[in-house]
Amino acid sequence: MAVVLYSDIFLKHNFPSHPENAERLKSFMKSVSRFSIKIKEPKPVDMKLLEKIHDKRYISKVKSASMAGFEYLDPDTYVNEYSFKAAVFAAGACETGIELIKEGKNAVLCAVRPPGHHAEFKRAMGFCLFNNIVIAAVKSLESGFKKVFIVDFDAHHGNGTQHLIENYPQIFYFSTHQFPFYPGTGSTKENNFHIHNIPLPSGSGDETFIPIYTEVLPEIVHSFSPDILLVSAGFDFHTLDPLTGLNVSDKGMATIIKSVFNMAKAENIPILLTLEGGYNLKVLEKAGEILFDELSSFQEDTPLQKR
Repeated sequence: MAVVLYSDIFLKHNFPSHPENAERLKSFMKSVSRFSIKIKEPKPVDMKLLEKIHDKRYISKVKSASMAGFEYLDPDTYVNEYSFKAAVFAAGACETGIELIKEGKNAVLCAVRPPGHHAEFKRAMGFCLFNNIVIAAVKSLESGFKKVFIVDFDAHHGNGTQHLIENYPQIFYFSTHQFPFYPGTGSTKENNFHIHNIPLPSGSGDETFIPIYTEVLPEIVHSFSPDILLVSAGFDFHTLDPLTGLNVSDKGMATIIKSVFNMAKAENIPILLTLEGGYNLKVLEKAGEILFDELSSFQEDTPLQKR
């Protein structure tokens, strides 16, 4: 049975008038009970692992600000009294997910808040406190995986993820994102042998995204030959998202989700996904339905050659 890692603590990191609020995750999780999925409580992240990703002083800053009550760490990113715990459990979900994969699970979804892919070594950014997907990537390497592939289809470039994996040639980072747009990074000039950005203009829709995810990306993944596939799953590429200008339909969203699972199947490797952005509640509910369906049918009883 497929596993979703989730905790109610993720709902307590909340500011109702902010676009990144608890209603997002409630909407995403609405349909999970209809599928053959086990919901499992994550554990808090190992602080030694977190300190490999983020500066100790920054971690202490987030903790202190959270303990003090409501505060903004940058113009976009808030904390309240529950935020540090939520962020520690969100990062811990990604660590736990890799442990479950090592134990035999083929597919794990981390349904977490706050998101992570903008978080830098010592800086909160773009609603993100700790970089959850990089936690998963480094944990993968520590667990014996030799090569890790990260796919990031959030509408915003994962600046933090790219910067944090720059010195890890065993980790490949692939991102499609609106450009020029927040956070301003992710041009093709930043590409190298293990970073591949595809910046897209506002208005890009299914006709642009579908060939990338069904034709271009599978070849890149196959060429890198990873042992595990990690996905920063942000759904703000959708045409109904209030914060972005991309134009992906429900059909395009389903195609993107299915494509990452198909790549894992084709490469015979496990997959872990963690939730990033997406700010239209109906879109998040639909994304959850599609993702849970794919997750529950991902041949959990088939041993993988690469683990």
